[in-house]
Amino acid sequence: MKLTIHRGTNQIGGCITEIESGGYKIFIDFGEQLPGTEIKELKPIEGLTCGDISKSALFITHYHGDHIGKICDTVVDLPIYAGKTAREIYNCLENRLSYIPDSNESEKHKRIVERIKEIKTFEQLQKINIGEITVTPLFIDHSAFDAYMFIVEADNKRILHTGDFRGHGFRSKGLIPTLKSYAKNIDYIISEGSNIQRQNVKIQTEQELQKDFKLQFSKNKYNFVLVSSTNIDRIFALYHASKNAKRCFVCDSYQTEILKIVSENHKQYTKFYDIDFNQTTSPAGRFFNLKRQGQNPFVFNGKLKSYLEKNGFCMLIRSNDSFQPLITEYAKSKDSKVFYSMWDGYLDSKKPAFNESLYNFLKPYKIEYMHTSGHADLETLKTVFETVKPKGGIIPIHTEAPEKFQELFHEQATIIPLHDGDVFDVK
Repeated sequence: MKLTIHRGTNQIGGCITEIESGGYKIFIDFGEQLPGTEIKELKPIEGLTCGDISKSALFITHYHGDHIGKICDTVVDLPIYAGKTAREIYNCLENRLSYIPDSNESEKHKRIVERIKEIKTFEQLQKINIGEITVTPLFIDHSAFDAYMFIVEADNKRILHTGDFRGHGFRSKGLIPTLKSYAKNIDYIISEGSNIQRQNVKIQTEQELQKDFKLQFSKNKYNFVLVSSTNIDRIFALYHASKNAKRCFVCDSYQTEILKIVSENHKQYTKFYDIDFNQTTSPAGRFFNLKRQGQNPFVFNGKLKSYLEKNGFCMLIRSNDSFQPLITEYAKSKDSKVFYSMWDGYLDSKKPAFNESLYNFLKPYKIEYMHTSGHADLETLKTVFETVKPKGGIIPIHTEAPEKFQELFHEQATIIPLHDGDVFDVK
């Protein structure tokens, strides 16, 4: 078995891992590089972007663009695998983006929508054989819903590829039991380390964040929350927080479509994903799907306006001018608040990922920052390594500081730092 990280040994996002055995190849993730990252041009990759793909397949850990966004650069008939709900969410997102005014961007997203149609889906623990290689997905918690680790087996060796994960989300309690049950006799872990430089930072749990939102919604009558439309657990937490605070929950039709995908696929497992879309909850806590005519801005009018002003609301927003008039109207009130629930680096002009349009969208308002990471903290990484006990070692990926693995985790296992393009013999 041979292992190659084509990109991702010293950066976050845009990672590509190849594992080869007996001429068969599986690739894990193929995404865009993050904004502000130094662009690293890829050489053609046999079995992924060129050449014979009859013995290859691509596996996607989750639907974030830095993990899946380059699927149109693969050879056309290459088999691609992803989780069922993840595929549906990503399709909904890309289908919406295909209607943006910029013709070049629109065409790009239309191509992705066509490619998504060919994606094969898997379920938790389903074994998928690509020739001599067996891949087993393990369902884990991340800020993207329906995310997975992969166990890859061949030549009597077992590798655990973590993808992106965390230990402080709503579904994180299953992480260690899952690893204890299924990640046995692991030879190597390929592990993300997005938060490895945050050594003394206590990361807030999603449960704690939900409680804080509930308190804020109770204090403030008119609440606007800017949050990623695909940060599913955060959005369901906002729904429950507003309901517990007896506030109405408002979002647009696109966001409603995404929430219905998750609710229909998963509410049978937990009430957390069970939303009353029919607006029968009374008197407050009702769900409203806010629609608009064409490209006109969103408005509250008639009975809806009076109802929402009487009971208060939490409204999900995005950095889209269509939301601006509503926010501006209610931001004048002392009972109003605008919350920012995404990574703060997008608003920091000193950081490479600074998003000027997002910054300008929020600039007129006084915002409250309420967010928590989608990635594992150091304690979670340590616990995972101590649980799995990889016999061969830990290979860092998806991190800007791979050297920190040696400093922090040398007692848990041998650290094997690779460079992009290195071919590692798995022995």
